[in-house]
Amino acid sequence: MRCLRSVLPCALLCAIAALGCGGTKLVPVEGVVSVKGKPADYAKGGTITFHPDVDAGNKQPYPQLPIGTIDENGKYSLSTGGKPGAPPGAYKVTIRVTAPSDPKDPYSKPKILTDLANAELSTTNLKKEVKADAPAGHYDFELAK
Repeated sequence: MRCLRSVLPCALLCAIAALGCGGTKLVPVEGVVSVKGKPADYAKGGTITFHPDVDAGNKQPYPQLPIGTIDENGKYSLSTGGKPGAPPGAYKVTIRVTAPSDPKDPYSKPKILTDLANAELSTTNLKKEVKADAPAGHYDFELAK
């Protein structure tokens, strides 16, 4: 019995360590953000963030959220913790594009160029399921603004 008491905690710690070392497998996520059918021209300042959708069953706590930068052609790719991709699961998505309120002063207060509803987690209606072998275009977004 004494042996079991000393082996059990050690075995439990080893199991937890083994799970933590491997980490969650990341799935490549790339897409295009379009506005009214045209690629969004967000040369600088556009970001897209995937937030775990707890209501849809994604209760995995992530130390860092999957995030990407939207380029001048509307293209983006996600990375999580500096590694390409995102963990599988359901997500709410926020897209935020800002520009200086005074184009002559890059340090002026930023203004949001996209629909404010999709820029905030509490109001976004954008959702995606990250999954392996997603079809082409699965991670694209069409915005009204």
